[in-house]
Amino acid sequence: MTDIEHTAESLSELRRDPLKAALTSAALRGFHISKQFPDNKALITSLDFDISGNKCITTSMDESLRIYDCVQGKREQVLYSKKYGCNLAQFTSQPGCVAYASTKINDTIRYLSYDTNQYIRYFVGHSRQVTSLQRSPVAATVMSAALDGVVNVWDLGSVKPASTVTPACLAAGGVLERGIAAAYDPSGMVVAVAVGSAELQLYDTREITRGPFKSQSIRDVSGHALVAGIQFTPPLGDQLLLAMTDGSCQLLDAFSLQPRAHLIRASAPGSRLNGSRAMGGDALSSMQAAHLGQNVSVTPDGRSVIAGDDLGSILHWSISQPASGHLAEQGTVQLEPSGVWNGSHDGAAGVCAFHPHIMECVTGSQSLAFWTTPS
Repeated sequence: MTDIEHTAESLSELRRDPLKAALTSAALRGFHISKQFPDNKALITSLDFDISGNKCITTSMDESLRIYDCVQGKREQVLYSKKYGCNLAQFTSQPGCVAYASTKINDTIRYLSYDTNQYIRYFVGHSRQVTSLQRSPVAATVMSAALDGVVNVWDLGSVKPASTVTPACLAAGGVLERGIAAAYDPSGMVVAVAVGSAELQLYDTREITRGPFKSQSIRDVSGHALVAGIQFTPPLGDQLLLAMTDGSCQLLDAFSLQPRAHLIRASAPGSRLNGSRAMGGDALSSMQAAHLGQNVSVTPDGRSVIAGDDLGSILHWSISQPASGHLAEQGTVQLEPSGVWNGSHDGAAGVCAFHPHIMECVTGSQSLAFWTTPS
């Protein structure tokens, strides 16, 4: 696909409060690719914006970390982690620094200054591959979950975990088959942990080691699929979005943990969301086939879900009134996409993230695309 120029002036004009600029389905249908970067030699595996929203960072299976200017629409920096691999890169609360998970040699989380391309410290505490990594919205910490069945909260100033949690239903083993994912809510006061296809748990970050204050079985909504990734919907965190290994998404009430809607793909021939359809094998393979949930994002107003599919298309759903969907046989509300964006990737769209402050979305396959509305 050709490189489409988009001026800094026109991108700057798109800046506005997304909570006031109604991101309706009609507005979302107008999104188009304004800039595309065919930089990577392999699939992009993660995507994150910094706190200001001025920059985003990607990791790739080609073992590169690439930083882009989201306002100017240009690539700024390329770093490599050839020895250890890289995934789930997160900007931290410290300017010029990122944390990312290793994918080979060991399971260490590496804390890097991208200004100097030097490691600040290593967070050693997992014995299996990291499946979730997220910075705290309010503190100088990052949280990780891994296939050793452990959730760690790391203080950026220390090499040892500030807190460690082993979800009770994993204490007896089975995590390698069941998987684990974790996320902060927007306030940074609550952590949600999804344990395979079995259970969802909520923790108070002020006393996280005391165990969950609420737990709920999710077998009725998960079926045989595992949770590949989990996120709270902005701005209030009143809903939870689970990206499943069968390619579907489940929307739950974040307080009661009861299901609200099941996001499905319209039954167009040959089209489906990314995700492993083979339920056999280990959890890591299934979760990676579903991109660890990195291909699903929620708009900043919390009213729409954006997701990439395995044909390279970008779909969107309206979730502001989930009861408006149709009921499946088991009584769950099913929501079909509101639309598909005008444009696509040349392969599976494995990462997708809506900008936190402006009318812009970034998606990636082997190339990275910036989507905006007409100026």
